[in-house]
Formats: sequence, C-alpha cells, structure tokens
Amino acid sequence: NQYKKDNGLEFWDLIRHPKHAAEVAMMPLRRYDLDAAILFSDILTIAEAMGHEVEFKPKQGISVLNPLRTPEDLDMLTNDPEEALSRIEYVFEALRETKTALRDNKFEHIPLLGFSAAPWSLFFYMAGDTIRSNEGNAARWINQYPNESKRLLGMIGSIVIEYLSRQVEQGADAIQLFETLAYHTDGPTLLKFALPELTRIGYELKRRHPDIPLLVYAKGAGYLNPSLQRAGFDVVTLDAGIDRLEMLGALDETAWVSGKRATVQGNFDTNLLINGDPSSISSEVSEMIRQLGPQNMIANLGGGLMGKEDPSLVKCFVDEVKSQSQAAFDSMFPPIKGRS
Repeated sequence: NQYKKDNGLEFWDLIRHPKHAAEVAMMPLRRYDLDAAILFSDILTIAEAMGHEVEFKPKQGISVLNPLRTPEDLDMLTNDPEEALSRIEYVFEALRETKTALRDNKFEHIPLLGFSAAPWSLFFYMAGDTIRSNEGNAARWINQYPNESKRLLGMIGSIVIEYLSRQVEQGADAIQLFETLAYHTDGPTLLKFALPELTRIGYELKRRHPDIPLLVYAKGAGYLNPSLQRAGFDVVTLDAGIDRLEMLGALDETAWVSGKRATVQGNFDTNLLINGDPSSISSEVSEMIRQLGPQNMIANLGGGLMGKEDPSLVKCFVDEVKSQSQAAFDSMFPPIKGRS
C-alpha cells in the first residue's frame, strides 16, 4: 500500500507496468528469508485477454464490467490463444523484468513462480459474480446453459494452457493454478464442470514441461486433490480447513496412479499472523511440520494475506519454519559420525 501511495498507482496500474510489478515482487524477498518469489499479477488477466473489461476499485476489489448474460455473448470473446495473449504482453514482460531483478539483486538462486486462475474461477467472474457479491450468476449459467458453460470452460482452459506454457518459456521456474473460487459451488458441479478442465490442463502442461513443477490450489475443495494428483500436479495446496492427516491418507491411496505422492503445500492458520504471538506461531508451525513434513512439504499459509497481518509475526513464522524444519530433518537424518 505504501508503494502504491508513493508512486501514485493503484493495484491494476502496478500489474500493467512491468518494472513496478517486478519491484513489488522483490519486496518480500528483501524483508523475509523466503525460498521463492511469485510473479506480481492478478487472476483476471485472462478475462481481459479474452475480451472482458476489468476494473479494480479500492476497498471493493476487482470485477468484470461487461459480464456474460446469454450464450450469444460468447461471440464477443476470443478463443484464439495467440490473440488473447498478445493483449496481456505486460504479464510476460513483468516476468522477464522480475527474473532480471532477481539476478541483479543476487537472488538468482530463488525460483520464480508464475500462475494463472483456473477455468471455474474465471468463469465465476466472467458471469458477473465477485467474491464480495456472489449473485449466483455462474450457477444460473451452469443450470440454464450447461453445454455453453462447458464450451466456455473449454475456451478458458485452452488459453490458460498457453498462458502458463508461455510463462515457462519466459523463465518461470514453476507454475501454479489457482481454483480459488471452488468453494463457491457444490461438489457435483465442480466434478462435472471444473475437474475435467483442471485435469486437461495438468496433463497437457506436464506433457509440454515435464521438468517444471506444477502446483494447484482448489480452495474449499480439498476432496479434488487426489484427482489432481492423478492428473500430474506435483504439488497440491491445503487450505486452512483441511484435515492434514486425512488428506495425506487420501493422497497416499491414489499415489500408485502417478507413481508418487504429490508434495503438499500449506496450511498455516493466517489468523495467527494477525492475532497471534511468537509462542502460538511456534506451536502451530511445530504441529504443521509434525503432521505434514519435513519432506515432501512446502510450508505456506492456509489462505491469502489480507493486509492486516503484523510484519513481525510474518517474520516469526518464516524464521520458525526455517529453524524447525531443519531441526526435524536433522532428527530424521542425523549426520554420520566421522564425516563432515
């Protein structure tokens, strides 16, 4: 927020200015001892690329100004990936600028994560819903126009594949797919409409980029994680509401399909970064590592940051993860005496 104020820019302005986007991506690395950087962008860039007008308002968030009302409105969207991506070249330029900034600031060892929203979450916004004002437009589309809904999700999925593939080609070291609005619908709808596109994206990206880690986050729909593991996602993200041990068991049961269990990412309680203290943070980190790690685990948060977090508690979380995970690893694999 201070950076926006100092530069007279709003959130969407930062995204569209690659040098500013790169600088914002660097800020957490300078403040905390992190293991990765993430591209500074937004989940609705794909909606803009396909022909929607996207608006960001302070304290109200982001929305689509010309949402889809009827199937005829699909004709106003582009389903040509090259045309769509040419409209958001600023994203790829920001990625290149961030890679350069990492190198120039001696963070070249830090991997850079690219990302995209997943089809259902984009569909949700394109139908006219928002996180703060869910009017059921996406649900009505699914119920009234099921075939057209599948067509639209397929159009979005094809562009997401090319979008993430282009990010890899431009230097992203790993890519994450965010189905952040999965919790806004029921299980049968997700299984019928969202999961097929998630699966197609996973298969195709692993076919094109087998050595690039592929991460996925289906918020509020952890029951999809075993299926996403089968689709080739290397990392599945757990939100704060998931039973950790139950999820590990479900992943273990289906690991034979892909030959390995997916790495799990998550799922520290973000409320402790607002209302906690060093003692409670240390205790929760210890429990998280005991249940999930320290191997095949990426310590992360169980939800997004909201801007109310105490920076000193964020630092405490990062430092506790570093020290406790190293201690847990050393206890599992103690050094052999006589060797340095």
